[in-house]
Amino acid sequence: MEQEQLVIDHDYRRLHERKKYPAEIAFNHANRLYTGSLKDISIGGAYIETYCNNQFSTEDIVTLSIPFASRQKNVKRRGRIKWLNNSGFAVEFV
Repeated sequence: MEQEQLVIDHDYRRLHERKKYPAEIAFNHANRLYTGSLKDISIGGAYIETYCNNQFSTEDIVTLSIPFASRQKNVKRRGRIKWLNNSGFAVEFV
């Protein structure tokens, strides 16, 4: 017997709740190193403020070096830029 799946029609911007996570980070794109400020993060993505955001386009892949809360180690995550504004960009982790 097949179970019927309930579909709720909502317009959510994000699939995962983002948490504030202020931290200075480094990231690279096309073999160049950049810096920025991580503002928030979720299991699915993050928002980074940076003054060099005019060098990127949507769909570009960046590799973020995200510090743990202890700041003693970093985790590297690849992300695809989903949107940009004058202050920075949002990535979806891939």
